[in-house]
Amino acid sequence: MRYNLLSLAVLVIALASGCSGRHLIRNNEYMSTVEKSFEARKSLCSGRYDTLFGVFKKDLTVEQSEALKFLYAFMPLNDLADYNGDFFLANVKASLRARDETPWGESVPEDIFLHYVLPVRVNNENLDSFRIAYYDEIMNRITGMDLHDAAIEINHWCHEKVEYQPADERTSAPVSTILSARGRCGEESTFTVAALRTAGIPARQVYTPRWAHCDDNHAWVEIWDNGSWYYTGACEPEPVLDLGWFTEPARRAMLVHTKSFGAPLGSENTIVKKNDYSVVNNLSKYAVTKSVFVKVLNMEGVPVPDADVEYQLYNYAEFYPLAVVPSDKNGMSHFETGLGDLLIWAHKNNAFNYSKISVIDTDTLTLVLDRDPADEYKVNFDLNVPAVRTPLPGPSSDMVDENARRIEQENKIRQHYINTWMKPGEAGKLAEKMGLDREQVVMEIKRSMGNYIEICDFITDSPDSLRELAMEMLKILPDKDLRDTKSSTLTDHLVNSIDKTGPKSGKPDEMFINYVLNPRVANEIIAPWRHYFLTNLPSELLNGGYSNPDLIVEYLNNDIKIADAENYYGTPITPEGVNELRVSDRRSRAICFVAICRSLGVPSRLEPGTKMPQFYKNDRWNDVWFSDQKQPDENKGYIRLRSDETNPVPEYYIQFTLARFENGRYNTLEYDYNRKISSFRDELALPPGSYMLVTGNRLSNGNVLSQLSFFNLSENEHKTLNIKLRKETVKRHPSGKVDLQKILGLLDSPDSINQNGTVIIWMDPDREPAKHIFTDLAQFKTEFDNWGGDFIFFPDPSATRTEFNPEDHPEFPARSRFGVDNNLYAFHDFVKPVSSGTINLPLVILCDGKGNIFYRSEGYKIGIGEDILKNIN
Repeated sequence: MRYNLLSLAVLVIALASGCSGRHLIRNNEYMSTVEKSFEARKSLCSGRYDTLFGVFKKDLTVEQSEALKFLYAFMPLNDLADYNGDFFLANVKASLRARDETPWGESVPEDIFLHYVLPVRVNNENLDSFRIAYYDEIMNRITGMDLHDAAIEINHWCHEKVEYQPADERTSAPVSTILSARGRCGEESTFTVAALRTAGIPARQVYTPRWAHCDDNHAWVEIWDNGSWYYTGACEPEPVLDLGWFTEPARRAMLVHTKSFGAPLGSENTIVKKNDYSVVNNLSKYAVTKSVFVKVLNMEGVPVPDADVEYQLYNYAEFYPLAVVPSDKNGMSHFETGLGDLLIWAHKNNAFNYSKISVIDTDTLTLVLDRDPADEYKVNFDLNVPAVRTPLPGPSSDMVDENARRIEQENKIRQHYINTWMKPGEAGKLAEKMGLDREQVVMEIKRSMGNYIEICDFITDSPDSLRELAMEMLKILPDKDLRDTKSSTLTDHLVNSIDKTGPKSGKPDEMFINYVLNPRVANEIIAPWRHYFLTNLPSELLNGGYSNPDLIVEYLNNDIKIADAENYYGTPITPEGVNELRVSDRRSRAICFVAICRSLGVPSRLEPGTKMPQFYKNDRWNDVWFSDQKQPDENKGYIRLRSDETNPVPEYYIQFTLARFENGRYNTLEYDYNRKISSFRDELALPPGSYMLVTGNRLSNGNVLSQLSFFNLSENEHKTLNIKLRKETVKRHPSGKVDLQKILGLLDSPDSINQNGTVIIWMDPDREPAKHIFTDLAQFKTEFDNWGGDFIFFPDPSATRTEFNPEDHPEFPARSRFGVDNNLYAFHDFVKPVSSGTINLPLVILCDGKGNIFYRSEGYKIGIGEDILKNIN
């Protein structure tokens, strides 16, 4: 989304602060680095020079000028392409004002302020004016507090605004997150860091890119205070810092890290050092760690410098590179990680080799780059995750109770705001007034959440002849787009769409709706690029692009410079930004190609698996290759996916993935997450080459039985892959016993013991781990209903902040029952053997009709629904 912040001029002037002659960056050597990078940016950004650098003609203080230079010197391409100088100056003034108006401001060291207070960007979100809009509200909330207490209080403020809900990969901006009152962990942590930095508190988003013990990741927040970093859950306030529901999972992580904006400065454990950013390895704060060393040799036994050494962790049915640490001049690479198993993959150009290691048993691994991708074979890996450790003690019960009281009040504040959103009855009246289908209008307004005013305006302001088409466009957009897209942006795409297949007033076909009208291309923020292209593209492109899309390719080849490394946060540049800046990463260029095609009425998309740009012509999808890409033969090979597995049916990114060999490594093809193999009905048309099939069966304890199958695909070859999962061969024995009769006595509606079996879940419904279980159960509702066993839920009142209403969860299995178990009384008295120490919710137990326990999970884990299903069968 493009932001014109000239309307903030008055606010900008009001925010002016700082002594005109004082330097912000006193480290002369580092300031020299900033100046050098800043001058390079001027050359790089000549396409938007006045928009970005005109701000330096204003009457700036030395601090303001140096702060802007620091931001410009290191910001990624998408910031340079999609925002303007006034926007960044307004945020700089807000940062300097917070430093001057807080008791801790002057005590924050220069390097900490530059990297963890000043930057507007937290991770890969689109930016907004959050700091300016919420400055007074946040500062008034923390009057008279020290930094430590202010940080905890701001987290309470964040919880009033936002709670956890899963969402797609696009990270919404803080104001948009507030608007919808919810966000996934990446959005909650981005929002919380933004709120902390608004008050001049150094903060950063930290995350485990993948957990070891389950298929997921998580992000949270670290706060700097008096020389040390402390952690907290984002929008999940605890009585003290260094506490969160994720504490125990983090103690089993293989990497926790943060991306630090700007050229490296400081002495932290930095595993990636680039000109514009660094990556800090924070794991030793959370887990027991060990350094592993890898020596890379060529086939002559000579050390290989600058080889990419990937420390890969099995997760989401692929081997994900936690870190890529190039070998030094002696062929050596090293990485500090947790005590689990990794796949080490080293490559340079097309030469590669790999090996599975157990970190606890490995000091130095030697890899000779002698593998041949043409070889066809299978290899099995048994992968172990770090062991569960004894839980850490928590705060006092008085602190926990007071925190729970506050959280309950904050939930009510947030719910009061949510209650102001448009009700179904009001949406129904709007539908009647506009002559639209009531059910659809109600649904789209419901999906828009706090953005309902914009969606209502879009529906109301759409021309009569296009209103049905407007509803078709809303229907195909993801939920998040309806939550944060402006009416004017949607209108741009509606009224400027070109349907070459027939009159707009007629019923459009699916090709037009999905691949021309659709403003969504990938995971970029939707921007109003359609009118822009129709009025700014060269006339030869406007006149000839529809009949000859190759002209669009030629235009982008000639006019857009590619600088992938410069867009290091991976946030897509808007299509308009690509065209204005004249510099782009390859992914943003592909999105821009699709946008130009659609603007001209050409059906276009990114191919679902390879994300290759395509346009539809002559009754087929045509691949697009740019001049800096190697174009393979147009012939394809074909793969058909099949499986006899039913427990469960294999799903993409859950039990299997496909990857294609390129430049020394296998890159996973990006088909839909959770896509069942039964939905791959058609053959996959793929470029000939070397491929790898990864399958994995994650066991109840988090360990994985994996298999890698390497194979080749020739031109016009039709190959069938049978997805078969490795099975656990150890027979399960009961690990304890449940007195089911007494458990049933605690339910609202007691019943006889179910001989099919019973699942008992103790949980805190307000916490993210419980919400993941709800999602897991919904995924297998049909299978659980067919099984016919009982599901018993115990929301613990001592932990639960709000009343749990079962009617809000129609996705639960049909035989779901509910009771109350204060302080886990039933668990400790009716489940044998009794566990000692602290119990981490959620706690899940599966037992047979006699109460014998055959499955138990304690604490945060993704995939519990699948675990239950496998153990039932």
